[in-house]
Amino acid sequence: MTNDEILSLSAIVAAYIGMGKMLGIPAKFAPVAALVVAAGFVLAPDSWRDAATAISVVGLGASGLYQHSKSKGAK
Repeated sequence: MTNDEILSLSAIVAAYIGMGKMLGIPAKFAPVAALVVAAGFVLAPDSWRDAATAISVVGLGASGLYQHSKSKGAK
């Protein structure tokens, strides 16, 4: 996994956790949820990770969450 992939995945994980908080996941569980989501991406086979990353970027981008999490992380 390259550094660029890690940076992209961190934005995706942040977007998923933000979405989870909006759906009612308590903030105290956010770090654990982030680790679980990150582990799912990192431990998945490359072909699955590539497909899941593409789906996540398109889906989260369409909802505006991916761009919001990328800009938050860059500050």
